[in-house]
Amino acid sequence: MRFRKLFSLLAIAITFTVGEAARAASSLPNIVVILSDDFGYGSTNAYGADPKLVQTPNMDRLAKEGRRFTDANTTSSVCSPTRYSLLTGRYCWRTTEKHGVLSTFSPLHIESSRLNMASLLKKHGYTTAAVGKWHLGYGKATENPNWRTDYTAELSPGPLDIGFDYHFGVPANHGDLTGVFVENRFVYGLRSGNFPKGIKIPGPGADEEQNFQSTYGPEDTEVGRGNILPLDAPRRKNERVMAQLTLKATRWIEQQPKDKPFFLYFTPVAAHNPITPDKDLAGKSPAGSYGDWIHELDRSVGGILEALEKKGVAQNTLVLFTSDNGGVVKTDDDTPQSQAYKAGLKVNGALRGRKHDVWEGGFKVPFMVRWPGQVQAGSVSHDMISVADILATTAEIIGEPLPSADKAAEDSRSFLAALKGHAKSPVRDDMIVHSSDGVYAIRKGPWKWVEGVPAEGIKLAARKKNGSQFRPQLFNTKDDPAEEKDVSAAHPEVVEELRVLLVRYRDGGYSRELPPVVTKQTEKIATMDKAAGGVVLEATLQEVPGAPWVARKDNWTARDGGLWGSQLAKDKNGAVMRVPASLTDGVIDYEISFDGADRHSLRIEWGDKKGSFRVEVSPEMVGLTKNPSAGEAKDAIERIARKPVKLAQKTWYPVRITFKGDKATVQVNDVTIEGTHAVLGESKNALNFLVFESSAGFRNVRVTR
Repeated sequence: MRFRKLFSLLAIAITFTVGEAARAASSLPNIVVILSDDFGYGSTNAYGADPKLVQTPNMDRLAKEGRRFTDANTTSSVCSPTRYSLLTGRYCWRTTEKHGVLSTFSPLHIESSRLNMASLLKKHGYTTAAVGKWHLGYGKATENPNWRTDYTAELSPGPLDIGFDYHFGVPANHGDLTGVFVENRFVYGLRSGNFPKGIKIPGPGADEEQNFQSTYGPEDTEVGRGNILPLDAPRRKNERVMAQLTLKATRWIEQQPKDKPFFLYFTPVAAHNPITPDKDLAGKSPAGSYGDWIHELDRSVGGILEALEKKGVAQNTLVLFTSDNGGVVKTDDDTPQSQAYKAGLKVNGALRGRKHDVWEGGFKVPFMVRWPGQVQAGSVSHDMISVADILATTAEIIGEPLPSADKAAEDSRSFLAALKGHAKSPVRDDMIVHSSDGVYAIRKGPWKWVEGVPAEGIKLAARKKNGSQFRPQLFNTKDDPAEEKDVSAAHPEVVEELRVLLVRYRDGGYSRELPPVVTKQTEKIATMDKAAGGVVLEATLQEVPGAPWVARKDNWTARDGGLWGSQLAKDKNGAVMRVPASLTDGVIDYEISFDGADRHSLRIEWGDKKGSFRVEVSPEMVGLTKNPSAGEAKDAIERIARKPVKLAQKTWYPVRITFKGDKATVQVNDVTIEGTHAVLGESKNALNFLVFESSAGFRNVRVTR
């Protein structure tokens, strides 16, 4: 009897708990985030696009039925960093990605343990999906310098390892070198590869066949590249990629149970290059194919809204539409963007700049949120917000306190009050943005200060092309939204305030709240004892050396205690200084200092000019690589070892290369790499000091054996 009573009580408790959980889940909104690609501030009618050129009724519907933000910003003016920030609430420049975007072959950039939109919502009972462009990497890198994502194998870790239940996506970009889709952990429809026999990887159904083709060539890529991955899988058909992604997203929505909330991270490839509108849309827009491509994006948004309505969940779904960065602006060539510009379409409105830039046109994007019953229809907010704030806002919506700012969501601030129209103070007092070249800018109130310092590794051509962005500048974006007048000379106190704040946020590790001031430790320069053995070569390089040293052309000068090489603009092979040096086992020592150079290579000749290998040193990387030998193809290059390093400009660092048999150890300051290869054990007879992009200096060369 007691057991029967206990069982009844237990059953009641379980029923109550399950019921409470179901009621709690039903009170949570479904969340759909639509992150478009390269879609500028002025590209939709709701933000001023001329309806005679493009029509965006579905995007505009979000503005009419929800709230439109006029000062929403991405964290970066290129895609991968913004995508990282949206999902994690953290500026991507806090990671190893200091400029540019991730490679098609990069490992997963979000740590599996890091709080993100998917893991946060999954914890609260949401079913989660990432459909569309991914561009955040797959797999986990090893110490092998030749490691890269293997698309013939299981792509893990990936989206499913950070909280997503389902993934269907374009690995990197529209027109990337893969030419395939990925579903969950494998290339979609992969027929053969590095996976166990007997496993059949799911592929396109009969209703998807029109979205694929049997081949994928250079003409299908963004810039006509030819190194297409030889994958045995159905190939993407560019003009049907948007249709395929929309199909997968809407089908996933249809499959969701009504009693469980869901989160869809939908990332269309439009309006990224190549511009490939579907045949039924091509030729319809007076703005040309780029206008048609915008129409394709709008149709996709409409497909998502229709799926929500058919499912009967539109009234309990928050839909957010934005972009990963500003639009591509071209004015004087034959590209679709140029044709659109000449037709009168201002993809970034009146803003200065474009994708990649530090100007507002690179960051300020459309941002519309519809949430029936919670967000006032047809309303507008002028609050400054960032896509990094989506995570903190989501956490507040579901009632989940964020971890401390030094643990997660480091740069995310909730804009829920602004979304609902209840904000009594600005959502953000300040915000950091970051260009493709690694230039930081910080906004506070009407002010925007551009630090003007590009990241290490930015090529000389980019430094010349974007020189106007590579100097400190202050703008009053309220009085001067086009950023035409630098007012730093008139407001030095503002410059200093913003400079100090930027450094504090950058060094402090977070900006969700004001971090403590970090006192940077003086960098320690490694000291190395003199190598034992007979001295083969010794030169302080306090002046330009004579024979047996041979300099190519006149791009070598002695200054500041060393010998400095500078690449001539017309010289693609860099500055070169050659000296004979004979050793098999032994040690090569020297010091190096960078003054704008992209990288330095010490090319070491072996045998009777049979071949060479090189030690590569840049401010960001140290590597050991075998060059093609006599009779080998030009691409017969083998990476032997590689490791990240961080070297400051205009600082002397020691370099030591030790050979023993077929092994070599390279030490650059406090970073060491080791490699093994037959060529490393050959007799070495000459050293070539090469400098690429601007200048680098050398001193105290010493070779022993």
